[in-house]
Parts: sequence; structure tokens; C-alpha cells
Amino acid sequence: MMILAADFGGTTIKLGLVRAGRIRARNRLDAGANRPMAERLEAVACAWESLLKTNDCTLQNCAGVALSLPFLADPKLPHVRGEFGKFPGAGDIDFAAWSRARLGLPVALENDLRMALLGEWTAGAARGKSDVVMLALGTGIGCAVISSGRLLRGANNRAATLLGHSTIAHKHSAGRCGNIGCAEDLASTATLAKLARERSDFAGSQLAGAGKTDYETIFALAAQGDECAQALLQQSLEVWAVVVQNAVIAFDPELVVLGGGVLRSPDIVLPAMEEHLRQHMPSLPLQTPVVAAALGDDAALIGGEALFSQNQASTFA
Repeated sequence: MMILAADFGGTTIKLGLVRAGRIRARNRLDAGANRPMAERLEAVACAWESLLKTNDCTLQNCAGVALSLPFLADPKLPHVRGEFGKFPGAGDIDFAAWSRARLGLPVALENDLRMALLGEWTAGAARGKSDVVMLALGTGIGCAVISSGRLLRGANNRAATLLGHSTIAHKHSAGRCGNIGCAEDLASTATLAKLARERSDFAGSQLAGAGKTDYETIFALAAQGDECAQALLQQSLEVWAVVVQNAVIAFDPELVVLGGGVLRSPDIVLPAMEEHLRQHMPSLPLQTPVVAAALGDDAALIGGEALFSQNQASTFA
């Protein structure tokens, strides 16, 4: 039996028919993240039906639905919390009731990075490991953890998810989230343009005329010798390395998996993370490998099937 999987991203919604750890067919939609969640769910359902028809399948060939969502998802409830400006109305939706009424199938929900980690753990970079940390570096800094072969959730289902908001500069001013010296405020796409403008060398740099300030631009201009871009890149690498180190100290993983937009330059990012761990891990002679995610956009889709097979995963009939 197949799983109908959907990964709701900020730019696109990835769709797949997943069976036995493989994506049998796939599609994608524009995210329309400013549109109501109820509207986007209907678009997803129609796209799944089209995908099934194209592949000579029906809903009767499917065991259920897996939704990877950019929210906090409680495994005991068919609801999500924290809309973060995306897919308005998501918090009001009973996803189980929607799936039953629209598709006649049970549904499983999970936070998008946790779902991606399940995918990497099932069929990607973390396969065969029982203790893994995954960090997504890009627009923000996301974190998810598998501990002793199970997703780490915590008392309020927020375990590890807010690691990117941890304080790493205790004398820094409060940032967007209200925390002091928040890692995301010091090294993420969301604040990169502000960080660049605050630098005294910004006006004379190529960044000032680049049109946009994102990590793709930063990596490219740093390679060309632009001093402002190089300084911003170095700061970001140092911040990410501290977050990786804090994750290793907190969760004692066998492996750290890095994903997100900045991993388009793994040859720069990965060695910087591993070198920091070699130099600064306290009283720990063992080296924790840091590797790039292997599955890309497929990770959360494959993770959806894994969610159904996990004992702690909720499938709402």
C-alpha cells in the first residue's frame, strides 16, 4: 500500500506517492503560503488524485496521508500550533476530519524538519543510526533529533525545535524572537540583509549592488574576494558551528546531518563544522561526523511513510 505524502514548503508543496521507502511518483505545486490552508489542502488533494490517475492507481491503493507541515504538530492531536505567517487558518483545521471527508484515509502529521529527519533516517544519510541530530541552515536554523531510535518530542512537543533560537551571544541585543543573542539573528537568510547593512564596509562592497542578499550571493562574492561577504560568511560559519556543538553536547548523537539552502556549498560548510568540533568539544575524544543530507526534497516525503510505521506516530482514522 502507498502513502500520499505532501511537504508544505514556503515556496513549493512537494507531493509524492511513497511505497517501501521509495517515491513511486511525484509532483509539486506553488506553495501559495499566503493563501488559506483549507484552500491549499484542496489543491493538494486534487493533485494527488491526478497523480494517482496518471499512475493507474486509486485511493483504494493507499494506506493513508502524511503531511509535513511548517508548524508544531502534536502526535496526540489532529491539529497544529504556530502559524508563523504561513498558510493562514492552519491552526483551526482538524486534519483528521478533512482527510476522512475528502479522501477517506487516516492522516499523520509532523513538523517538516522532523519529517525530513525521519526520511534521512529511513533511507538517507542517517540510515542505520539510532541517535541523530539534523539541522537545517538557511532562512532560519531548524533542529530535529532522533534519540534511541525515536523522535525526541519533549513535554510540550518542542524538544530541539527551538535550538536555533538559543543564546550564543549573551551581551547581544534582543532579536526578532525576543531572545538575547539568538543564533538565527546572527546567521540566517531572514536577517542577512540587515547584518550586511550594519557593516561599515557594506557600501563599498559588491553586496550593495547585488539586488538581493542571500547565502547564494554571499558564498559567490566571498569566493571572489569581497571582504564584506567574506566577513558575513565567516560569522555565519562560526554561529552554525556553535549551534552544531551545542546540539552534540545536548543530544550526544552518532551523527549530525546538515540540510537547508546553505548546503549547496558543502565543501565549505562541513569542514568548518567538523574543525570546530575537533577544537572545542570539552573532554570528548570521540569525533562526531557531520554530513550533508542525502535526500534533498524527497526527505520529508519518504519520512511520511516512516511516520506511519513508527509506534509513537499518530495516524488519525
